[in-house]
Amino acid sequence: MSPPQSKNVVIIGGGIVGTTTAYYLTRNPSYDPATHSIVLLEAVGIAAGSSGKGGGFIASWATPRCIAPLSFKLHQDLAQEHDGEKVWGFRTVHAAEIGIQAREPDGDREEAGSDDRRSALDWLFPGSVKAYKEIGIPADTGQVHPQLFCKSIAELAKAAGVSIVFGTATSINHDEGGSHVMSVTYTSQGAIHELPATDILVAAGPWTAMLLPQVKLRAPKGHSIVVRPSRDEISPYILFPDIRSSTAILSPDIYPRPSDALNSFSTVYASGPDYYDVALPNLASDVTVESEKVQDVWKAAKSVSQEIQDGTVITKQACYKAQIRKHEENEEIGPLLGRWTSVAFGLRPDSTNGESKMVRQSAWS
Repeated sequence: MSPPQSKNVVIIGGGIVGTTTAYYLTRNPSYDPATHSIVLLEAVGIAAGSSGKGGGFIASWATPRCIAPLSFKLHQDLAQEHDGEKVWGFRTVHAAEIGIQAREPDGDREEAGSDDRRSALDWLFPGSVKAYKEIGIPADTGQVHPQLFCKSIAELAKAAGVSIVFGTATSINHDEGGSHVMSVTYTSQGAIHELPATDILVAAGPWTAMLLPQVKLRAPKGHSIVVRPSRDEISPYILFPDIRSSTAILSPDIYPRPSDALNSFSTVYASGPDYYDVALPNLASDVTVESEKVQDVWKAAKSVSQEIQDGTVITKQACYKAQIRKHEENEEIGPLLGRWTSVAFGLRPDSTNGESKMVRQSAWS
Protein backbone atom coordinates (compact mmCIF):
# COMPACT_ATOMS: atom_id res chain seq x y z
CA MET A 1 0.00 0.00 0.00
CA SER A 2 1.34 3.41 -0.95
CA PRO A 3 1.91 5.86 1.91
CA PRO A 4 -0.82 8.49 2.48
CA GLN A 5 -0.39 11.60 0.39
CA SER A 6 0.37 14.77 2.33
CA LYS A 7 -2.20 17.53 2.09
CA ASN A 8 -2.14 21.21 3.04
CA VAL A 9 -5.59 22.66 3.72
CA VAL A 10 -5.83 26.43 4.18
CA ILE A 11 -9.04 27.91 5.56
CA ILE A 12 -9.29 31.67 5.11
CA GLY A 13 -11.50 33.28 7.74
CA GLY A 14 -11.92 32.74 11.48
CA GLY A 15 -15.69 33.05 11.74
CA ILE A 16 -18.35 30.39 12.20
CA VAL A 17 -17.64 28.68 8.86
CA GLY A 18 -13.87 28.70 9.18
CA THR A 19 -13.66 27.54 12.79
CA THR A 20 -16.25 24.79 12.57
CA THR A 21 -14.94 23.49 9.25
CA ALA A 22 -11.49 23.19 10.83
CA TYR A 23 -13.03 21.42 13.81
CA TYR A 24 -15.00 18.91 11.74
CA LEU A 25 -12.02 18.15 9.50
CA THR A 26 -10.07 17.02 12.55
CA ARG A 27 -12.97 14.81 13.64
CA ASN A 28 -12.88 12.74 10.48
CA PRO A 29 -11.43 9.23 11.00
CA SER A 30 -9.16 9.73 7.96
CA TYR A 31 -7.50 12.80 9.46
CA ASP A 32 -3.85 12.24 10.31
CA PRO A 33 -1.96 15.28 11.65
CA ALA A 34 1.29 13.65 10.52
CA THR A 35 0.32 13.97 6.85
CA HIS A 36 -2.59 16.42 6.87
CA SER A 37 -1.85 20.07 7.60
CA ILE A 38 -4.77 22.39 8.39
CA VAL A 39 -4.13 26.12 8.72
CA LEU A 40 -6.81 28.59 9.76
CA LEU A 41 -5.76 32.01 8.44
CA GLU A 42 -7.54 34.95 10.08
CA ALA A 43 -6.90 38.64 9.43
CA VAL A 44 -7.98 40.19 12.75
CA GLY A 45 -9.15 37.71 15.38
CA ILE A 46 -11.45 34.74 15.82
CA ALA A 47 -15.08 35.85 15.38
CA ALA A 48 -14.01 39.45 14.77
CA GLY A 49 -16.85 40.08 12.31
CA SER A 50 -20.52 39.20 12.21
CA SER A 51 -19.87 35.68 13.50
CA GLY A 52 -19.02 37.18 16.88
CA LYS A 53 -21.52 40.03 16.95
CA GLY A 54 -24.76 38.27 16.06
CA GLY A 55 -27.53 37.23 18.40
CA GLY A 56 -26.67 33.54 18.43
CA PHE A 57 -30.19 32.33 17.65
CA ILE A 58 -30.60 28.67 16.65
CA ALA A 59 -33.78 26.75 15.77
CA SER A 60 -34.70 23.53 14.02
CA TRP A 61 -37.54 25.33 12.21
CA ALA A 62 -35.44 28.24 10.91
CA THR A 63 -34.51 28.78 7.28
CA PRO A 64 -33.12 27.32 5.09
CA ARG A 65 -35.46 24.53 6.17
CA CYS A 66 -33.41 21.89 4.36
CA ILE A 67 -30.53 22.19 6.84
CA ALA A 68 -31.94 23.95 9.93
CA PRO A 69 -32.89 20.71 11.76
CA LEU A 70 -29.35 19.39 11.32
CA SER A 71 -27.93 22.71 12.51
CA PHE A 72 -29.94 22.57 15.71
CA LYS A 73 -28.97 18.96 16.35
CA LEU A 74 -25.27 19.68 15.82
CA HIS A 75 -25.47 22.57 18.27
CA GLN A 76 -27.06 20.24 20.81
CA ASP A 77 -24.39 17.60 20.20
CA LEU A 78 -21.52 20.09 20.48
CA ALA A 79 -22.96 21.57 23.67
CA GLN A 80 -23.37 18.14 25.23
CA GLU A 81 -19.88 16.98 24.28
CA HIS A 82 -18.01 20.15 25.24
CA ASP A 83 -20.14 21.58 28.09
CA GLY A 84 -21.52 24.32 25.86
CA GLU A 85 -23.98 25.49 28.50
CA LYS A 86 -21.08 26.60 30.68
CA VAL A 87 -18.49 27.42 28.02
CA TRP A 88 -20.46 29.31 25.36
CA GLY A 89 -23.87 30.02 26.86
CA PHE A 90 -25.88 27.35 25.10
CA ARG A 91 -29.44 27.04 26.34
CA THR A 92 -32.90 26.27 25.00
CA VAL A 93 -35.41 29.12 24.87
CA HIS A 94 -38.86 30.26 23.84
CA ALA A 95 -39.20 32.55 20.81
CA ALA A 96 -42.10 34.77 19.85
CA GLU A 97 -43.28 37.38 17.41
CA ILE A 98 -44.83 40.00 19.60
CA GLY A 99 -46.73 43.26 19.27
CA ILE A 100 -45.71 45.72 21.97
CA GLN A 101 -46.96 49.20 22.81
CA ALA A 102 -43.92 51.33 23.55
CA ARG A 103 -43.89 53.26 26.77
CA GLU A 104 -43.57 56.92 25.89
CA PRO A 105 -40.95 58.97 27.74
CA ASP A 106 -42.30 59.92 31.18
CA GLY A 107 -45.42 57.89 30.45
CA ASP A 108 -47.47 56.35 33.23
CA ARG A 109 -47.24 52.66 34.00
CA GLU A 110 -50.23 50.55 33.01
CA GLU A 111 -51.68 47.83 35.18
CA ALA A 112 -50.84 44.30 34.23
CA GLY A 113 -54.37 43.60 32.97
CA SER A 114 -55.23 40.12 31.77
CA ASP A 115 -52.02 39.24 29.95
CA ASP A 116 -51.64 35.53 30.76
CA ARG A 117 -47.90 35.65 30.06
CA ARG A 118 -47.04 38.22 32.72
CA SER A 119 -45.24 35.62 34.83
CA ALA A 120 -42.92 34.70 31.96
CA LEU A 121 -42.54 38.16 30.43
CA ASP A 122 -42.64 40.21 33.60
CA TRP A 123 -39.64 42.19 32.41
CA LEU A 124 -41.83 43.91 29.80
CA PHE A 125 -43.91 46.91 30.82
CA PRO A 126 -47.25 45.78 32.31
CA GLY A 127 -50.03 45.84 29.75
CA SER A 128 -47.65 46.48 26.86
CA VAL A 129 -48.13 43.14 25.08
CA LYS A 130 -50.84 43.58 22.43
CA ALA A 131 -50.18 40.49 20.31
CA TYR A 132 -48.24 37.31 20.91
CA LYS A 133 -47.40 34.44 18.56
CA GLU A 134 -45.11 31.74 19.86
CA ILE A 135 -42.82 30.52 17.08
CA GLY A 136 -40.32 28.49 19.09
CA ILE A 137 -40.24 26.34 22.21
CA PRO A 138 -37.28 24.88 24.14
CA ALA A 139 -37.62 21.58 22.29
CA ASP A 140 -36.70 23.20 18.98
CA THR A 141 -35.19 26.62 19.77
CA GLY A 142 -32.05 27.82 21.50
CA GLN A 143 -29.20 30.29 21.65
CA VAL A 144 -25.45 30.53 22.10
CA HIS A 145 -23.07 33.40 22.66
CA PRO A 146 -21.63 33.49 19.12
CA GLN A 147 -18.22 34.91 19.98
CA LEU A 148 -17.67 32.42 22.78
CA PHE A 149 -18.89 29.60 20.56
CA CYS A 150 -16.51 30.40 17.70
CA LYS A 151 -13.52 30.92 19.99
CA SER A 152 -14.22 27.67 21.83
CA ILE A 153 -14.54 25.68 18.62
CA ALA A 154 -11.32 27.26 17.33
CA GLU A 155 -9.49 26.17 20.49
CA LEU A 156 -10.85 22.63 20.12
CA ALA A 157 -9.63 22.55 16.51
CA LYS A 158 -6.24 23.87 17.59
CA ALA A 159 -5.96 21.19 20.26
CA ALA A 160 -6.58 18.59 17.54
CA GLY A 161 -3.73 19.87 15.37
CA VAL A 162 -5.03 22.91 13.47
CA SER A 163 -2.60 25.83 13.20
CA ILE A 164 -4.15 29.28 13.66
CA VAL A 165 -2.23 31.99 11.81
CA PHE A 166 -3.06 35.69 12.00
CA GLY A 167 -2.55 37.61 8.79
CA THR A 168 -4.46 39.09 5.86
CA ALA A 169 -4.79 36.88 2.80
CA THR A 170 -3.93 38.85 -0.34
CA SER A 171 -3.98 36.26 -3.12
CA ILE A 172 -4.68 32.65 -4.01
CA ASN A 173 -1.95 31.29 -6.25
CA HIS A 174 -2.41 28.59 -8.92
CA ASP A 175 -0.14 26.44 -11.04
CA GLU A 176 0.81 27.58 -14.55
CA GLY A 177 -2.25 25.94 -16.06
CA GLY A 178 -4.53 27.61 -13.54
CA SER A 179 -6.24 24.33 -12.67
CA HIS A 180 -4.75 23.68 -9.24
CA VAL A 181 -4.18 25.90 -6.22
CA MET A 182 -0.62 26.06 -4.98
CA SER A 183 -0.50 28.54 -2.11
CA VAL A 184 -2.00 31.50 -0.29
CA THR A 185 -0.08 34.75 0.06
CA TYR A 186 -0.76 36.81 3.18
CA THR A 187 0.68 39.78 5.05
CA SER A 188 1.38 40.00 8.76
CA GLN A 189 2.98 42.95 10.54
CA GLY A 190 4.16 44.38 7.25
CA ALA A 191 5.85 41.18 6.05
CA ILE A 192 4.73 38.99 3.15
CA HIS A 193 4.32 35.26 3.74
CA GLU A 194 3.15 32.26 1.75
CA LEU A 195 1.30 29.15 2.86
CA PRO A 196 1.51 26.04 0.67
CA ALA A 197 -1.95 24.73 -0.17
CA THR A 198 -3.47 21.74 -1.90
CA ASP A 199 -7.00 22.69 -0.85
CA ILE A 200 -8.41 26.10 0.07
CA LEU A 201 -11.68 27.14 1.67
CA VAL A 202 -12.48 30.85 1.54
CA ALA A 203 -14.77 31.61 4.47
CA ALA A 204 -14.12 35.34 4.77
CA GLY A 205 -17.74 36.47 4.85
CA PRO A 206 -18.25 39.81 3.08
CA TRP A 207 -14.50 40.05 2.43
CA THR A 208 -14.57 36.94 0.23
CA ALA A 209 -15.01 39.03 -2.91
CA MET A 210 -11.70 40.79 -2.24
CA LEU A 211 -9.97 37.47 -2.87
CA LEU A 212 -12.46 36.11 -5.39
CA PRO A 213 -13.89 39.00 -7.42
CA GLN A 214 -16.12 36.58 -9.33
CA VAL A 215 -18.13 36.08 -6.14
CA LYS A 216 -20.76 38.83 -6.14
CA LEU A 217 -21.89 39.74 -2.65
CA ARG A 218 -23.87 42.36 -0.80
CA ALA A 219 -22.40 43.53 2.50
CA PRO A 220 -25.07 45.23 4.63
CA LYS A 221 -24.10 46.79 7.94
CA GLY A 222 -25.97 46.29 11.19
CA HIS A 223 -25.68 47.69 14.71
CA SER A 224 -26.37 46.06 18.04
CA ILE A 225 -26.01 46.67 21.75
CA VAL A 226 -25.59 44.56 24.86
CA VAL A 227 -27.32 45.80 28.02
CA ARG A 228 -26.85 44.84 31.63
CA PRO A 229 -30.45 45.00 32.87
CA SER A 230 -31.35 46.26 36.33
CA ARG A 231 -32.59 42.77 37.25
CA ASP A 232 -30.27 39.81 36.95
CA GLU A 233 -32.82 37.15 35.99
CA ILE A 234 -34.53 37.79 32.65
CA SER A 235 -36.66 34.92 31.36
CA PRO A 236 -35.30 33.08 28.28
CA TYR A 237 -37.69 34.47 25.68
CA ILE A 238 -36.18 35.68 22.40
CA LEU A 239 -38.51 38.31 20.99
CA PHE A 240 -39.03 39.56 17.46
CA PRO A 241 -41.19 42.57 18.24
CA ASP A 242 -43.35 44.99 16.35
CA ILE A 243 -43.06 48.04 18.58
CA ARG A 244 -45.92 50.51 18.29
CA SER A 245 -45.18 54.11 19.17
CA SER A 246 -46.47 57.62 18.48
CA THR A 247 -43.03 58.45 17.08
CA ALA A 248 -40.89 56.63 14.54
CA ILE A 249 -39.08 53.81 16.28
CA LEU A 250 -37.19 50.66 15.36
CA SER A 251 -38.28 47.15 16.28
CA PRO A 252 -35.00 45.50 17.32
CA ASP A 253 -34.69 41.78 17.93
CA ILE A 254 -34.30 41.23 21.69
CA TYR A 255 -32.25 38.34 23.09
CA PRO A 256 -31.91 37.86 26.86
CA ARG A 257 -28.66 36.05 27.62
CA PRO A 258 -27.50 34.12 30.68
CA SER A 259 -24.32 34.94 32.56
CA ASP A 260 -21.30 33.56 30.75
CA ALA A 261 -17.52 33.58 30.53
CA LEU A 262 -17.56 37.24 29.46
CA ASN A 263 -20.08 38.53 31.99
CA SER A 264 -20.89 37.21 35.45
CA PHE A 265 -24.40 38.63 35.10
CA SER A 266 -27.33 38.27 32.71
CA THR A 267 -27.44 40.55 29.69
CA VAL A 268 -29.84 41.54 26.93
CA TYR A 269 -28.71 41.73 23.30
CA ALA A 270 -30.67 43.94 20.88
CA SER A 271 -30.01 44.42 17.18
CA GLY A 272 -31.36 46.87 14.63
CA PRO A 273 -31.95 46.66 10.87
CA ASP A 274 -29.36 46.25 8.13
CA TYR A 275 -28.23 49.18 5.98
CA TYR A 276 -27.08 48.49 2.44
CA ASP A 277 -25.67 51.79 1.19
CA VAL A 278 -22.42 51.55 3.12
CA ALA A 279 -18.86 50.81 2.03
CA LEU A 280 -17.09 47.69 3.27
CA PRO A 281 -13.81 48.52 5.07
CA ASN A 282 -10.65 46.53 4.43
CA LEU A 283 -10.69 44.71 7.77
CA ALA A 284 -13.15 43.84 10.52
CA SER A 285 -11.04 45.94 12.86
CA ASP A 286 -11.81 48.99 10.69
CA VAL A 287 -15.57 48.76 11.23
CA THR A 288 -16.93 51.90 12.86
CA VAL A 289 -19.89 52.16 15.22
CA GLU A 290 -22.32 54.92 14.30
CA SER A 291 -23.61 56.50 17.49
CA GLU A 292 -26.95 57.51 15.94
CA LYS A 293 -27.70 53.94 14.82
CA VAL A 294 -26.78 52.57 18.24
CA GLN A 295 -28.92 55.20 19.95
CA ASP A 296 -31.90 54.17 17.80
CA VAL A 297 -31.54 50.56 18.97
CA TRP A 298 -31.18 51.65 22.59
CA LYS A 299 -34.21 53.97 22.39
CA ALA A 300 -36.39 51.18 21.04
CA ALA A 301 -35.18 48.47 23.43
CA LYS A 302 -35.72 50.54 26.56
CA SER A 303 -39.22 51.57 25.44
CA VAL A 304 -40.57 48.09 26.20
CA SER A 305 -38.94 47.19 29.52
CA GLN A 306 -38.25 48.94 32.82
CA GLU A 307 -35.40 46.51 33.47
CA ILE A 308 -33.76 47.44 30.17
CA GLN A 309 -34.51 51.15 30.62
CA ASP A 310 -32.88 51.15 34.05
CA GLY A 311 -29.98 49.07 32.78
CA THR A 312 -26.57 49.99 31.42
CA VAL A 313 -25.33 49.62 27.85
CA ILE A 314 -22.05 47.72 28.15
CA THR A 315 -21.38 47.02 24.45
CA LYS A 316 -21.97 49.04 21.29
CA GLN A 317 -20.99 47.27 18.09
CA ALA A 318 -21.44 46.99 14.34
CA CYS A 319 -20.64 44.42 11.70
CA TYR A 320 -21.01 43.67 8.00
CA LYS A 321 -22.78 40.56 6.78
CA ALA A 322 -22.36 38.54 3.59
CA GLN A 323 -25.41 38.21 1.37
CA ILE A 324 -25.85 37.07 -2.22
CA ARG A 325 -28.65 39.61 -2.62
CA LYS A 326 -30.81 41.81 -0.46
CA HIS A 327 -33.03 39.67 1.73
CA GLU A 328 -36.78 39.82 1.51
CA GLU A 329 -38.70 40.07 4.78
CA ASN A 330 -38.30 36.90 6.89
CA GLU A 331 -35.96 35.40 4.30
CA GLU A 332 -32.58 33.85 4.91
CA ILE A 333 -30.32 32.84 2.04
CA GLY A 334 -28.10 29.81 2.43
CA PRO A 335 -24.40 29.30 1.75
CA LEU A 336 -22.81 30.07 -1.59
CA LEU A 337 -20.77 27.04 -2.54
CA GLY A 338 -18.06 26.77 -5.15
CA ARG A 339 -14.87 24.92 -5.89
CA TRP A 340 -12.85 26.79 -3.29
CA THR A 341 -15.37 29.23 -1.84
CA SER A 342 -17.89 29.37 0.92
CA VAL A 343 -19.70 32.32 2.41
CA ALA A 344 -21.29 32.11 5.85
CA PHE A 345 -24.89 33.12 6.49
CA GLY A 346 -26.06 32.69 10.06
CA LEU A 347 -24.74 30.59 12.87
CA ARG A 348 -24.87 27.16 11.26
CA PRO A 349 -22.40 24.34 11.92
CA ASP A 350 -24.55 22.25 9.56
CA SER A 351 -23.30 24.02 6.45
CA THR A 352 -19.73 23.90 7.71
CA ASN A 353 -20.04 20.21 8.45
CA GLY A 354 -21.07 19.76 4.83
CA GLU A 355 -18.20 21.91 3.66
CA SER A 356 -15.73 19.94 5.74
CA LYS A 357 -17.02 16.78 4.06
CA MET A 358 -16.45 18.31 0.62
CA VAL A 359 -12.96 19.44 1.57
CA ARG A 360 -11.95 16.16 3.15
CA GLN A 361 -13.27 14.16 0.18
CA SER A 362 -10.64 16.01 -1.81
CA ALA A 363 -7.98 16.42 0.84
CA TRP A 364 -8.06 13.09 2.63
CA SER A 365 -8.51 10.89 -0.46
